Amino acid sequence: MSIMNAIPDALLESPSFQIERLRRRTRDEVEQALATKDATLREHWVLACLIGQDAASQSALSETLAIDASDMVRLVDQLESHGWAKRERDPQDRRRQIVTATKKGRKAHAELTELVTEAENNALDSSTNKQLKHLRKLASSILDADEVAS
Repeated sequence: MSIMNAIPDALLESPSFQIERLRRRTRDEVEQALATKDATLREHWVLACLIGQDAASQSALSETLAIDASDMVRLVDQLESHGWAKRERDPQDRRRQIVTATKKGRKAHAELTELVTEAENNALDSSTNKQLKHLRKLASSILDADEVAS
């Protein structure tokens, strides 16, 4: 009996169940790939934000990624220990920490992004490019609608 036979139809038809299974499947594959570079998915996300924005405050990063502020401190600590990011006091507001990617961080981001893409493709290997394009478009549409509602 396959695992899918053991799961009740009501769950198999539930979007929240389907999304959770898909999330777990892709996340596990991505985390395993990133572990080869002693990195995590959340570190990759923070680095991607830093690359995309050039610099950001820790609080802005926390808000953007919906990560608790104390967890963000630990993530930035890890990025600094890798030499991928650096923190400096904001000259406009000494209480604020500005985080920027280093040259080494930009290089690492490119390598990690390749690993993430490959791992996501592996996790979704039975999907066609058309299905993946539709999935990305659907996810973006749902998230955009959520942003407008907020």
